[in-house]
Amino acid sequence: MKKLLAVFLVVLLCSAESFAQTTVIAVDESISRNSSKSLPLAIGASTLLPGLGQLYLGEGSYSKVYIWTDVALWVATFGSYFFGERQIASARSYASRYAGISNPPSSESFLNLMADYRSRGGVDGENSNPDSDEDYNQAMLRSGKAIDEDYPYDEEHTWNWGSSDNPETTKHMSHYQDILRNYRISRIAFQISIGALILNRVISVLDVMRIYRSTSSSLAEANPRHWNVFPEFRPEGPGATFLLTF
Repeated sequence: MKKLLAVFLVVLLCSAESFAQTTVIAVDESISRNSSKSLPLAIGASTLLPGLGQLYLGEGSYSKVYIWTDVALWVATFGSYFFGERQIASARSYASRYAGISNPPSSESFLNLMADYRSRGGVDGENSNPDSDEDYNQAMLRSGKAIDEDYPYDEEHTWNWGSSDNPETTKHMSHYQDILRNYRISRIAFQISIGALILNRVISVLDVMRIYRSTSSSLAEANPRHWNVFPEFRPEGPGATFLLTF
């Protein structure tokens, strides 16, 4: 009887081993490759230069996009700023040449004022059809203000583009207005570039946080190990399925 029982147990174990199935889920090590790295350091790097945080976290392809975008924005920022400065210098030089003002102030508001009025104290000669706002002093008096309320009435703040009856003087004033228009456009481009630089850093930091969250889990946290044995009874004999997940 004992021998018969022993033979039955041997047959049962052999059958279980024969029909056992093992399922293994492969481990994706990429989800833990940044578990030892610092998120604040990655954020700081991307704040300094967008793309450095991605490079630190091993995302080289992403970093190139942010870095080259930032380089292009810095070029646009410096380019628009210095172009605007050249336009201001050009406006002052042009006014000195054609508006009879030796050294005009660099104040943007005063330079714009010179583009709005032909003169400070009356143009040379009489206009056949003068504009009521050609003379800045007269415009101030009509508004109830003193002629020197905003700017002193001296040589440094007195200009004269000439009579509107002369097409040449009108052409000079029109060109001066174009110079100032270019300056205003350059300042708008400069402000947009600054905003884009800030936005590029915000997006880069958010991307770094996303990358770190998805690649900084430890293997134990990301893949907890579980095992289960499921007995099976088949027509050909008993068996078991061993499931190991990790």
